[in-house]
Amino acid sequence: MDIAGLASPDEEYESEMDLLIGPLLERKGAYGYDTFTLAEGLRSSFRYRRVEEARYDQRALIAESERDPRCKIRMCETLSELNQAIEAMRKSGKNPPTRVEDH
Repeated sequence: MDIAGLASPDEEYESEMDLLIGPLLERKGAYGYDTFTLAEGLRSSFRYRRVEEARYDQRALIAESERDPRCKIRMCETLSELNQAIEAMRKSGKNPPTRVEDH
């Protein structure tokens, strides 16, 4: 089977990916954060001994993801907000509802 022949090189296939990024958390003496996409599910970052290192890693992930126009990023400020957004994505198979800002 010729895989290269399945798609025309002129056709561009793009799929959007919604990325949820959770807050920095301390677990068992180390700091990290969780991410979620429908494709990959819930994943934990590397665990760092210092919160500054975990924050740097989180910011680097955000910067890298922002360069991809197909990636939609949503930062969750609390673990509860992350869990609610994950549940909403799983139920709908789409973007979680955006949080309404209090003015």
